[in-house]
Amino acid sequence: MILFGLRSPIVVDYEISAERSGRAIAYGVSVSGHPRVLSDIEIVEFLELEGWARGPAMPCAFSPKKRAELAQLAQDSGFGLADALIDPTAILPPRLRIGVGSFVNAGVVVGGGCAFGEGVLINRSASIGHHTVLGDYVSVGPGAVLSGNVRIGRNSMIGAGAVIQSGIRIGDNVLVSAGSVVRKHVSDGALIAGNPAKVMPFRNGQSSLDLMGGE
Repeated sequence: MILFGLRSPIVVDYEISAERSGRAIAYGVSVSGHPRVLSDIEIVEFLELEGWARGPAMPCAFSPKKRAELAQLAQDSGFGLADALIDPTAILPPRLRIGVGSFVNAGVVVGGGCAFGEGVLINRSASIGHHTVLGDYVSVGPGAVLSGNVRIGRNSMIGAGAVIQSGIRIGDNVLVSAGSVVRKHVSDGALIAGNPAKVMPFRNGQSSLDLMGGE
């Protein structure tokens, strides 16, 4: 496995989970900014990849937009996407469907009947209830609770400690603020926050999530 994109602080969790699960890291690709790795893996600058063997790449970022960009850049550069990286401390149901390039961090609990798309990231100690479906490149923050039968559209981000009540549908490109309690369905492109969560103004161009190389 090749770690692709080493700027995000969460790259250290990818490293640790890979070590715990016995998956070797061939090398890391630094795309922008200073690499934030713990181990002594060999690091290759993206612009210096010529001559390096291609292999299954794992895009490393918490932001859905950044992770999708890294995945596309990797594939355009001749890499495939790696099988999902799942920390051995996670509790998963049998026959979980999970797409390539996904990462399930330590302490996550997933109920039965769930399906996760490509490039999904579920961070530490999140709880994903039964029959939940996560679209491509969804990010779920540490300690978030998806109560069951939840649907979340592609590229959406659920903040740390947020609670999504059972049966809720969340659209594409939604940002749920940390600690929010979501009791109603959410349309595409919304920013919601609070308890109960409400739609808030969101100026996309001014958000640090959308800065070039941002994370």
